[in-house]
Amino acid sequence: MSVGHPPFHGGQWFSQVSLVHKLRETRAFVGFSRIYPASKISPEEERNLLSREPKDWLPAIVVRGEGIFIQLREDRIEQWLRTCDHEIDDRTSRLAGAWERLLSHARHITRPQPTARFLLLHTFSHLLINQLVFECGYGTASLRERIYCADGDHPMAGILIYTADGDAEGSMGGLVRMGKPSRLEPIVQKALDKAAWCSSDPVCMESGSQGPDGCNLAACHSCALVPETTCEEQNRLLDRGVVIGTLQSPDSGFFNFDG
Repeated sequence: MSVGHPPFHGGQWFSQVSLVHKLRETRAFVGFSRIYPASKISPEEERNLLSREPKDWLPAIVVRGEGIFIQLREDRIEQWLRTCDHEIDDRTSRLAGAWERLLSHARHITRPQPTARFLLLHTFSHLLINQLVFECGYGTASLRERIYCADGDHPMAGILIYTADGDAEGSMGGLVRMGKPSRLEPIVQKALDKAAWCSSDPVCMESGSQGPDGCNLAACHSCALVPETTCEEQNRLLDRGVVIGTLQSPDSGFFNFDG
């Protein structure tokens, strides 16, 4: 695989980019557990774990910040899934086994199986976050992600990268400014160029299982991992292969796919 990436044009891959100048997030503390999440108890029982005296309220905070919402083109995703289904299904199925073992045996919880669509959105979000911290001045731990992913009759394919830390850093305007067309496209270009070759390659790209609980493929601290407070899945379900392709099949990556 050559280092670098074809010239990036946002309209070719994105159907919408929205700048969120003011964002408000409410975080509530609903319960406490250690190794095994208490997923089988009622909300009332969860609240009772927070205090000796039963209460009808939850401790919560409201924080404000800013963000960038990016929606990928649905027609491009569908075309990519149809054309590169063999390579994509192979990589997704390898992660599915590790994910199933984690949920059923290690964590005792139930979650949907990972899909190629989710791997694409999640990994692209991490790559973009890692590049944004160099461009807008935020610390990596100050940014968060929200993945909007769904298949079926009402598909979704969007990511929200935002900051909501409750201090001055969350409202400086630097992140929103990066979402403007003249700035976003060069940032995405740099993120994809860096993802094309990790400093741990070829070991990272050819790995069959790595990261937390073995739930990643081509994703390590040198290329795609972020602080766990930033990630929705605690740095699990990541694979650069679905974003920029593999050493053997570079065209199977979504952003290298020429449909």
